[in-house]
Amino acid sequence: MTQPANQQQKPLAKSLTIATVIMMSSVLLSRVAGLIREQVLAYHGGTSGDMDAYVTAFMIPELLNHFLAGGFLSITFIPIFQKHILSGNRDTAWKSMSNLLTIGSIAFMVAIPLLIFFTADILRIMSNFSSVFGVKGNLVADPGQTALTIRLTQIILPAQILFYWGAFFSAVQMAEHKFFLPALSPLCYNFGIILGGVVLGPVIGIEGFAWGVLFGALLGNILIQLPGALQCGFRYKFIINFKDPDFTDYIKKTVPLILGLGMVFSNEIFFRFFGSFLPEGSTSSINYALRTMLIAVAVFGQASGVAFFPYLSKMAIEREFSKMAGLLNTMLYKIALFLLPLSGIMFILSKEIISILYQRGNFDADSVSKTSVVFGIYLTGTFAFSASMIVSRTFYALQNTLLPMLVSTPIALLSIPLYIVSGRLFQANGIAAIAVLSMTVQFIILYLLWIRQYRLWNDAIDLLVKLFKVAVVCIFGCIGGYYIKGFISDVISGDNLIYNMVLCILTATPVLLAIFGVYELTKMQSLKESIRGLLKKK
Repeated sequence: MTQPANQQQKPLAKSLTIATVIMMSSVLLSRVAGLIREQVLAYHGGTSGDMDAYVTAFMIPELLNHFLAGGFLSITFIPIFQKHILSGNRDTAWKSMSNLLTIGSIAFMVAIPLLIFFTADILRIMSNFSSVFGVKGNLVADPGQTALTIRLTQIILPAQILFYWGAFFSAVQMAEHKFFLPALSPLCYNFGIILGGVVLGPVIGIEGFAWGVLFGALLGNILIQLPGALQCGFRYKFIINFKDPDFTDYIKKTVPLILGLGMVFSNEIFFRFFGSFLPEGSTSSINYALRTMLIAVAVFGQASGVAFFPYLSKMAIEREFSKMAGLLNTMLYKIALFLLPLSGIMFILSKEIISILYQRGNFDADSVSKTSVVFGIYLTGTFAFSASMIVSRTFYALQNTLLPMLVSTPIALLSIPLYIVSGRLFQANGIAAIAVLSMTVQFIILYLLWIRQYRLWNDAIDLLVKLFKVAVVCIFGCIGGYYIKGFISDVISGDNLIYNMVLCILTATPVLLAIFGVYELTKMQSLKESIRGLLKKK
């Protein structure tokens, strides 16, 4: 007897809820683990030349991972694999996976030794670009840092094949709706880096963190994921078949993603590349500031996007585009209600926040000064970063991955001369400013394209008015916070952990209470409804 449609949908809804909770928890815990990782790095490396070398050493490995599609398996492989599973052709599914795993592994095993051998030459070519900045960064001026960057890059490079294998092991589990072990991968990876730094750092310095990267990749992608994949029936057979239709389908879907320069990927590469030509401490200060800012983006943008995506997908299937627009605008508005006041008060307290999080060990007052300014600049882009993630998902819900790439790639390419000019004039601050500008432009263009496609201009104007009201309330609230901070600083002086924590609490509390009080009085949104709206569909 066939079950009613609403009864059939209940298990699916429950599964989606469980999956969403797991992935949102993973995102949050991963960011917390990432913060702890950065704190350990800051303690040992501060904003030194060695730390700059460590951050720069990830550039070549990340490019390798990008161009060999290691980061796109969850998007392109799962639909191919799941298609065979759902049709009952499990043998075909495993053969398809084996073929992709074999061909990709061979590509990595050829590329990694070559890149290790030519690392010094690649970095030397990079250094030729330094003249556009008019300064000699440590990568160019300091042979010792160049040698260290080479060494660290060579240690980190082999981890990329582990990420590739782990992506398959995780994809197999997610295709079977098993999310717990894949969610542990980033946590284990960060744990490995922390362990490497704590255990090996005192002996071999910053190199200990690089070995931690290798151990974390092994732990998070192989030792944890392989047992889970085996429980899902994982079977591998050595196969090389370039004529396999699934391989052709995979290439067709993956190549546009590889050629496209997403802004998240571009920001990671550009700050490392252009930062390597700046004075000592620039690259590491950008890295600390960006990682700290991305915690807020992860909670409000990435996690909220994951939670709302199933609803967007359902509306897309039912072609309810006006409802999609309404849900998108609701998401953006509710995120702004929280994120704008929080990022504003964090901007005012940026120096104290960086001091609380990182000022210990080799991360001294000078490191705080360098990093806090960059952090403040990045904070101006928290809404743009979060909103870009969410508006992109409306296109993904329509199975349109090409348009976001066609938008982000020209923006990334056009930002290169701006990075050069701004980096030369304003150094690390300039790099952060262009990243914020690029992400803001991407969000605006994607949103306008979405609105234009379905002629939902009234909805867009309504959202703009609401965002303007939120911005005005937050600006006046933060101006008040600036004077509150100044008054407290005049009454109570100090410069230590307890003082900074007290200053943050005494400044932030009245400002946030005032802002959310205005929300309530003007009926812009009640706090209770805002929290509920961020956690589930209205």
